[in-house]
Amino acid sequence: MAINGKLNLKRFLICESLFISAGLMTMGLLLSKFLGFLREILIAKVFGVSYLCDAYLVAILFPISIMGAVSQSMGVSLIPLFSKKDFSKYHLSLFIISLLSLFFSFLVFLFPQLVINVIGQGFPITVKEQAKILLRNMAPAVFFIGISGFLNAFSYVNKNYFFPALSGILYNSGLILGIVYLYKLFSLSGLAFSVNLASFLYILLPLTFFLKREKAIRNLNIAKEEALYFLKFLFLSFLPYLLVSSVSQINVAIDRAIASFLEEGSISALNFAYKIIELPLGIFGFAFATVLMPYFSEKFYNGEKEQMIKQANNFLFFLSLIILPITLAFILLNEEIIRIVYFRGAFNEKALIMTKEALSFYSLGLLAYCANLILIRLFWSMGEIKLPIIISTIAVLLNLILDLILAKFLSYKGLALATSLSGIFRFLLFAFCLSYYFQFRLRLVNWKEIFNGKYDG
Repeated sequence: MAINGKLNLKRFLICESLFISAGLMTMGLLLSKFLGFLREILIAKVFGVSYLCDAYLVAILFPISIMGAVSQSMGVSLIPLFSKKDFSKYHLSLFIISLLSLFFSFLVFLFPQLVINVIGQGFPITVKEQAKILLRNMAPAVFFIGISGFLNAFSYVNKNYFFPALSGILYNSGLILGIVYLYKLFSLSGLAFSVNLASFLYILLPLTFFLKREKAIRNLNIAKEEALYFLKFLFLSFLPYLLVSSVSQINVAIDRAIASFLEEGSISALNFAYKIIELPLGIFGFAFATVLMPYFSEKFYNGEKEQMIKQANNFLFFLSLIILPITLAFILLNEEIIRIVYFRGAFNEKALIMTKEALSFYSLGLLAYCANLILIRLFWSMGEIKLPIIISTIAVLLNLILDLILAKFLSYKGLALATSLSGIFRFLLFAFCLSYYFQFRLRLVNWKEIFNGKYDG
């Protein structure tokens, strides 16, 4: 059989091999995370911990973090529907999600104060005005991010895993370009434009893939009854996932709202510290959770609960072996880490002190943050959605209460500590419910097997 030396690009992009697809996606995500961290280093260098940086972080929260969480949750809920290859559902989904995204985009453009007065309520008037200008000019990004979940879901269902992963690289490249060049040329408007540019680049590849696969969009004809039914399905299916998966974004919004009442740079210091926490959380926590989800589902539906909980304990044990030393390093070497990563440009001694203190308090909950990602998948694999929603809601309320109490005594450090305590409490509730309702006993550390010098992996 003759071997064709030409690379079949279509077969490469739409790969049937799960292994190769996962490898491509992992490479894209790792490079995207590296550029994202480089972006934060650049922001720290240019702005330090200042009111301008605080205003930027508050303004970008709605179009990127909040709309991103909503869009991603919608995308996840659409995947089972798209798997049926009903092309009319593709068009209906895009039409309705585009309308919703356009509505929120216009809302942000016309009334940015609705967001800023909540998240940045404690800002001085001049800083509020800066944040409002930034958010109003970021209105196009709200639309782009709003439809990104649909486009990514379409790509996944059609076995194109590489484009969504590559999108993060383009997004971070756009932001870096904006901070380096556009901010110097156009000040605040340049910052906002860079967010719009980055958001457009984020959807560019999945959008191109969708348009090439679906050429009948202009022939769209949607019945009113069908649209209403789809809206009901969409919200009922995506809300549970949104409530559970967006706990981190909700806590960030709460933290920034309360931090706006504290000293200048509090929001910036918390942001820079948490970006360091996100490195082990993303590399180990999300990686373990992603690998375990299909395994848990398979074992549960095959009735192999003992094997499922044993493997969960194995992964929790290995996770603790990795994360505990990292936690100690973040606490004991906080100044050295912050100095190496951020200490340049406008990031001065004051910024270093504030960020290292926030890092220490965030680090206390790092193991719990990672373990929670695995336990959520354990619940989902058993078809249990209600308990994670209840537990996550309680954790968010606890974080809010602790924020209000601890901020009075520890300022911005209290907000980081509250996040850690609520994360630990969330883990304990997950473990209790697994034990009480499902007779699953979890162990982060198996002391008996450690002392015996062996561990069953």
